[in-house]
Parts: sequence; C-alpha cells; structure tokens
Amino acid sequence: NIRQAYQFLSDSGQAPSIAALGWSFGGNWALNAAMLFPEELSAAVIYYGQVSNNEERLLPINVPILGLFGEQDKGVTIETVREFEQTLEALGKNYEIEIYAGAGHAFADPSSSNFKPEIAELAWEKVLSFLDFHLTKNSR
Repeated sequence: NIRQAYQFLSDSGQAPSIAALGWSFGGNWALNAAMLFPEELSAAVIYYGQVSNNEERLLPINVPILGLFGEQDKGVTIETVREFEQTLEALGKNYEIEIYAGAGHAFADPSSSNFKPEIAELAWEKVLSFLDFHLTKNSR
C-alpha cells in the first residue's frame, strides 16, 4: 500500500515532494515509509508511533524525521523514544524529537480522553514548520 501510494503521488500526482505523516499506528507506518523510501521521501513525521533502536533498520534512512511524543505515554515510553533518539544521533541522522510534558498517548486526537488542545496546537505548528521547510527545500 505504501509503495502504491508513493507511486501514485510521484507519478500520477506529479508531487514535487512527498512526506509520510502518521499518528499512533500510522506514526509507526510513517517510520516504515522512511525505511522503505530512504532516499525518496522529503520528510517523515511520527506522532507517538512505535519506534525502533535497531541500527540496521534505521541506517539506510536519509529522510529528515520529526518525532512527537507524550511524556506520559504508557505505550510508547520515554525510554523507547530516548533509545530511538540516541540511535538516530549515533547514525548521524537528520531528526527532531519533541517530548511534551503532561501529555500521554493520543494527545493530538480530539476523540481521545488524552487530548490536550494546547499541546496538540503546538505540535501541529511544529509539523507545519517542519514540512514547510523540508517539502519546499526538497521540491524537485
């Protein structure tokens, strides 16, 4: 599905640049897309998705990554996020990790009991700035 979506955007849609963005399970798929298209994507945004510290899997990635996580997330723990961040740093990757104090999993989901409107707005502003920079910079 990810390959077909990329092909559609690239070929049929003639998109000048492409990013992957996802929340929770979709955040994990945004990281998977960065691993699947390590040179082709312009950026990847992970909202509280499962991440990895597996150097072998992360090594090929040449995509700027923005990771947005909640400090109180029980499913995607701060320890896991810090391990991911340390691995990206050790590999010399282009990344930004934001951890929001007082936020849990799904802090940007209005239908979630964990929804934090102020934090969601800050995170969304960060995403827009990140994508504006990387999608404009990488336009073909």
